[in-house]
Amino acid sequence: MQHKRKTYTPSFKAKVVLEAIRDKKTSAELADRYKIHPVQVRNWKVIATRRMPDLFTNRKKDDDQEKERQIQSLNRQVDQLQKELNWLRQNLDLSHKERVSLIKRKDLDIAVCRQAELLGISRSSVYYQHNGTKRESLLKDQVSA
Repeated sequence: MQHKRKTYTPSFKAKVVLEAIRDKKTSAELADRYKIHPVQVRNWKVIATRRMPDLFTNRKKDDDQEKERQIQSLNRQVDQLQKELNWLRQNLDLSHKERVSLIKRKDLDIAVCRQAELLGISRSSVYYQHNGTKRESLLKDQVSA
């Protein structure tokens, strides 16, 4: 047979803690009166006294500032993703060479490695420089010899 755990409302806890803080009665007397364990009264009193200073802080102002910073950060992320999406829409269904030629090294909005990732090409193909044909290299070797 299982016993259902007893839960107490915050208003009940506050009522008991206020009486405990006022020192009108001992924890044992309060526990007997409200039919709870004396340790529970002590625990609630400790929690209340620890959190008491927080009641007098301007927590709402701090929370509002934190939310504002978070909103600004999320807006920056949305802007970045919107730029990337627009850039990708312009560059759909292109060959590998065309996609490589689309990468703008001086683009400050989207980094080169991110552009390569979005286009589905390796970053090394962006930096690859063709040395010429074998025939040209053979001629260079013959001229230098």
